Amino acid sequence: MGSGHRERPPRGHVLTAPPRDRFFLTDVRLIRASPLRLALVLFPGVTLAKADAVVPSGESGRHFEDSMRTAMLQSQSIAAVVGERAAGLPVPLPVARVEVEAIDAASTARGLLAAGDIIASIDRHAVREDLDVRTAVAAKPAGTPLRVAFERAGIARVATLRTVLLGGRARLGVILAQRYGPVRLAVPVRYAVGDVGGSSGGLMMALRIYDGLHASARAGWRSFAGTGTIALDGRVGPIEGTRQKLLAAKRAGARIFFVPRANFADIAGERDLRVVPVDTFGQARRVLDGERATSARGGNESTPTAVGGLMPTHHHDHHLHDDGHRALAKPSAES
Repeated sequence: MGSGHRERPPRGHVLTAPPRDRFFLTDVRLIRASPLRLALVLFPGVTLAKADAVVPSGESGRHFEDSMRTAMLQSQSIAAVVGERAAGLPVPLPVARVEVEAIDAASTARGLLAAGDIIASIDRHAVREDLDVRTAVAAKPAGTPLRVAFERAGIARVATLRTVLLGGRARLGVILAQRYGPVRLAVPVRYAVGDVGGSSGGLMMALRIYDGLHASARAGWRSFAGTGTIALDGRVGPIEGTRQKLLAAKRAGARIFFVPRANFADIAGERDLRVVPVDTFGQARRVLDGERATSARGGNESTPTAVGGLMPTHHHDHHLHDDGHRALAKPSAES
């Protein structure tokens, strides 16, 4: 990502100074399972899972890949807004809404919701971002009825939907698309993250932007890795593939790994590096600022074992699925 080191840069300037720190955006690769590839499950970081644990039933591979690319682009926009606002720059919040993109074949929403519907609230809790939907559903067991208010063609409607068990968790079974109005940044941001899709890199991208715009001169290297979606209000959302991403971070030489608190239980026993569970961007930022202060006092960190671009990604670890799709996480969905 192309942001640099100067504090409070002039509006409209592009910062391209290379960072001394390394921020690793960890990635999970999905590959089609086959009799020969089944042997890969013997290797660390490789997991065998059913296709519908990642790709909602009834959704084509092409549509899934498109939704993953869209999720990454949207995550980049949110990350830039969050990072620049945290650095003290005058960036307005864009208007956001959540639309239905597709419906899983097992969902009770079939026949009640349709593609293009705008979700307004769930159980009277306002929905402005897809994370609001995941939060509303997360604590509900399968079969729980939920009051969903939505808008179709400008007309307000209400439907009662029951959560269903998909991929081992209770979900609505609805694929959601986050839509935003124009994003107006104080400093243009250019991303160079390679062929990565999904939204789970949002936290690390926001941290990198904040660090590049806010950091003053400092000594030594610091290496961070992590995962987590990011919302406009700074909330950090859950992801998939926590163990695989942790292993990639360790192989990259990261010293600190940020993880959504909702996923912390997956890796709570980790001892080889510092795992920091967070609910918000602000919590992660305080850790980052603390490390900066330590570095300024002379507590240098050795050069990381892996160096690369401004936001390197590492594809050391794999899931095996019945589908041949490669992505960072699920599309923006509550399925």
